[in-house]
Amino acid sequence: MKISKITTQKKNKNRFNIFESLNGKDEYTFSVHEDILIRFHLRKGLELTEEQVKEIKEQDAIYQYYTLSINYLSYRMRAKSEIIDYLKEKEAIPEAIDTVIHKLENEKLIDDLQFSKAYVRTKMNTSSKGPNKIKQELIQKRIPDVYIEEALSEYSVEKEVDKVVKMMEKKLSTTSRKKSFQQQLIQLKQSLIQKGFTQGAIELASQEVDLTVNDDEEMDAIRYQGEKVWTKQARKHEGFQLKQKVMASLYQKGFSMDLINRFLDEKEEE
Repeated sequence: MKISKITTQKKNKNRFNIFESLNGKDEYTFSVHEDILIRFHLRKGLELTEEQVKEIKEQDAIYQYYTLSINYLSYRMRAKSEIIDYLKEKEAIPEAIDTVIHKLENEKLIDDLQFSKAYVRTKMNTSSKGPNKIKQELIQKRIPDVYIEEALSEYSVEKEVDKVVKMMEKKLSTTSRKKSFQQQLIQLKQSLIQKGFTQGAIELASQEVDLTVNDDEEMDAIRYQGEKVWTKQARKHEGFQLKQKVMASLYQKGFSMDLINRFLDEKEEE
């Protein structure tokens, strides 16, 4: 083809439309970014082979994918896998993706190790997630294991224990006393494990937190739970069997035998 005319796009002044003469008329052929126009010295009257046109179009597509990636990165740091998935959504071919990723890595615009370290610091300081949860999220982002381990060194045992202590103190001070203290503690530890905190850090934190049981609150809790259990079991049982069923249920809920017997004595007095 022979370029017959070059015009600037109305909506994007950085892109140019390339025309060729067909049957005496200028027909639109393709468009390129200004950088591609300059790189290939495109001008009116220039003749291009099919291979040259193909290469120009490929390079322009790569440039557009690169520009999209830069914009995508402008909002926050991204893992390499996130850029790859983003470009796949934009229907970029594998060769174009490889070229863009290589360029971004050379320019230090994507760096999975630095991304991982920043990710760990952010989640550690702004969320209630433990190191195991963060590790799983980094694995999902296809971060290499060696980078994950190095990044997680930012989340020291001391920081983890300190975070767990604060979470335990807050939870235990605000939780409604409708359950036994033991049951609350077990559920709290289970919740912390689900959030990604390690068993070791939880046990160390437990040694620092005040786990003294308030007898009055515990009695209020067993009365609340006991009445529910008593009402339920009284539909099927009575007498000694009723007391045994209630006793077993309350014991499973974490109440001490001394407290259970006190509750049963109150019921007997009724």
